[in-house]
Amino acid sequence: MRGRAVIVASMLAAIALVTLLAWWDEQREADAAMSDLESEQSVLAAGLAADLRAHLVAAGRTDESVFDTGVTPGDLLDVSEPIRDEQIVAFVAPPGGAALRGLGGNLIRSAPLEDAVARRLSTLRLSRPEAAHVGLPERTSVAGIASIEVGQGRRWSVITVTSAARERDREKRAVWRLVLGVLLASGLVIAFGGAALRRQRKQLELQRELAVAEAQRERNEELMRAERVATMGTFALGIAHEVSTPLGVIVGRAEQLLGRAQGDERLAKSAQAILNQADRIQHIVRRFLDMARGRPPSMEQADPAQIVRAAVSAVEHRFARARVRLDADIPSTMPLVQCDRDLLEHAVVNLLLNACEACEPEGHVSLTARADAGQVGFVVVDDGAGISPEDAARAAEPFFTTKAEGSGTGLGLAIATEIVKSHRGELAIGPNEAEGRGTRARIEIPIAPGGAVS
Repeated sequence: MRGRAVIVASMLAAIALVTLLAWWDEQREADAAMSDLESEQSVLAAGLAADLRAHLVAAGRTDESVFDTGVTPGDLLDVSEPIRDEQIVAFVAPPGGAALRGLGGNLIRSAPLEDAVARRLSTLRLSRPEAAHVGLPERTSVAGIASIEVGQGRRWSVITVTSAARERDREKRAVWRLVLGVLLASGLVIAFGGAALRRQRKQLELQRELAVAEAQRERNEELMRAERVATMGTFALGIAHEVSTPLGVIVGRAEQLLGRAQGDERLAKSAQAILNQADRIQHIVRRFLDMARGRPPSMEQADPAQIVRAAVSAVEHRFARARVRLDADIPSTMPLVQCDRDLLEHAVVNLLLNACEACEPEGHVSLTARADAGQVGFVVVDDGAGISPEDAARAAEPFFTTKAEGSGTGLGLAIATEIVKSHRGELAIGPNEAEGRGTRARIEIPIAPGGAVS
């Protein structure tokens, strides 16, 4: 809409500019024509004034008494052809006389002309009523005034008045040309502007179609993700049901071994480790079932350092077998977080296992925990092959994996993401840009309200 408004405003501005320029040029031409007409009348009046001087000197009378002998102003002037034109009239103003005398001797009173004579003006423009009063057509007229001094300071004046009808008619034709020119220019501006608006409308329609297509694509992706999550939940329920029976057998056998391990400390420790891990599996399965059913996790205040140590302890044997070094950096004091300890620990374990599998033998993985701006962050960095931004954007999708076929299910990061979301946190995965290789994963969990520093 804003682009369309700009185009319309530009069109209106262009039309206004063309109109103003054309109007200014027409007015300039009209003023120039009237100025030329004034100059012509001034010259004509000056020529007739010279004739008047010669006739007065020849008659031997230089005052108004010259008219007492029956002489008329027409006798005192060499009336040329233009004066006989009905578009031009001439008058004589005797010294001391208030009224003007026409060429035939008739008296006429004209306040504008008498004032112009008194003020010794050389030209004067008369309005339509004033032009009709002096005997011209009711059109704007122009007067030329010339004065002479004859004997003892007597001042005579000659006034010629002509109609500016031709100039005004010419001005009207110029106005019509102006109107036609403006209409033509406006039509061109509107045509080009309309074409621009049509192109813009097509672009907007194309953008709208692309936006709709993009929204549909995103909606389809959301539906696919929701379907995968639902499938994952169904799998989780099924797996939990199927695991419960063999897990019960494992627990029973481990308890039998523990009962028979009298005096065999090594066997007792092994049996107890089996029982502990089986209990952990049962606990995590119950948590996953709660999540799949939409129940909130069981929250409690926990020490991030303890979560890190427990996660490291759970994966140490995997790192040793893969010959990958694991370093954990934990501050001596950390604020508590509100979390389900087992689920959050499982999410960190998943990140550590992914990092371990991404490294070659003799590789390195670091786990750090830091508190910053109301958040506790768990950061896992490896020096493996790394991950592309495209794969990082899909890493949390269920069943998406970059591992070789049979090496992964594509559920680890999806489960970790759901765990973090249930804690009102965020999980971010991307290339390790600081070192130029490897992958960096970060879990951020809000600090517990009023949680004391451990």
